[in-house]
Amino acid sequence: MKFNLGFADSVKSTVLNEQRHLLVYTPYAGKQIRATSTQTYPVLYVLDGESNFRSVAVTVERLAQLGLCPPMIVVGIANTNRSRDLTPTAVANNTSGVHNSGGGEKFLSFIAKELIPHIDSNYPTAPYKLLWGHSLGGLMVMQTMVHHKDMFNGYIAIDAAIWWDKHRVLDESKAALGKDGYEGKTLFLAMANRMEKGVDTTTVQSDTTEQTELIRYNLDLVRHIRRHPGNKLRFRHAYYENESHNTVPFIASYDAIRFLFDYYAFPTGEFQINHPNLPSLITEHYRRVSKEIGYQILPGATLVNNLGYYALGQKKYDVARQLFSMNVLNYPKDANLQDSFGDYYKAIGDKKNAVAYYKKALSITEIPETRAKLNELTKKK
Repeated sequence: MKFNLGFADSVKSTVLNEQRHLLVYTPYAGKQIRATSTQTYPVLYVLDGESNFRSVAVTVERLAQLGLCPPMIVVGIANTNRSRDLTPTAVANNTSGVHNSGGGEKFLSFIAKELIPHIDSNYPTAPYKLLWGHSLGGLMVMQTMVHHKDMFNGYIAIDAAIWWDKHRVLDESKAALGKDGYEGKTLFLAMANRMEKGVDTTTVQSDTTEQTELIRYNLDLVRHIRRHPGNKLRFRHAYYENESHNTVPFIASYDAIRFLFDYYAFPTGEFQINHPNLPSLITEHYRRVSKEIGYQILPGATLVNNLGYYALGQKKYDVARQLFSMNVLNYPKDANLQDSFGDYYKAIGDKKNAVAYYKKALSITEIPETRAKLNELTKKK
């Protein structure tokens, strides 16, 4: 059986006068469009897509499966000219080996005017967007947040190269974040260990060598943000002592998504799962989640289904009925959920409704187990 994490897409850019290639992950088994559902998904845009798309997409997929973040569309933007696109200003004769720099603002114009409209037109997107970047990509994440903050709801900057052009973006970030205006925005800032043995995050701040510029300037930004809570930015930073510049993106992606959606997971402790008003607890939780994220989030189908079977096993039939009913109401085209409601009716001895829901499931998708259960209930004795 062939397995695909995602698929290729592309956009003909008038702004950049070139074809831009994309890698796209969608949370429904690799299908580009799911016509049977009206559900929409946040979009996570990943810079340096050719090298970072797979690890970010897998992280999103697993966390969503665990109910720790919403299912998301992940868009990896492959490079054509990295030095040009991921630097906001031109620096001639620099010592970093970056040439043909300074096309960052034009690149952001492409994202805003061409890429995002393309994704919104061809995929079931929700009005919540994230931007992810590492190194020069992280530099562009900060450039975007400072100069075009409303392009995205959340920003993930990993080992951001804010040393670029005499730390110009650092200075602009400090000026912008010293004011109000970031309510509803989130930033996760990650740093790897780029210091010599024996040097820590305190002593490095007095260092003046080029080797420590990246971590020094990121630490400077962290201190500044902490001193200005009035900007209302939702912020967290993380320092990874045992990670290098090249290894930090994977672990930081996990931590970033956990932080950005730390309000998302429904608690499944003993108090919650045994509560007589469990369906109401779930409804209220996702009401709060929807308010936080800015659009309606439906209760997770897998979570509700599992809790429905738990209640059924505990013979809490009214709770189980409400949970299974909630799922088929929210996801009417999901055959598995119709089958589950059939199992509920079978368990309480309601043959008529059990048969009806098994038939509904099979009208959507042929499931051998469902067919067997239906045959068992309808066979003549």
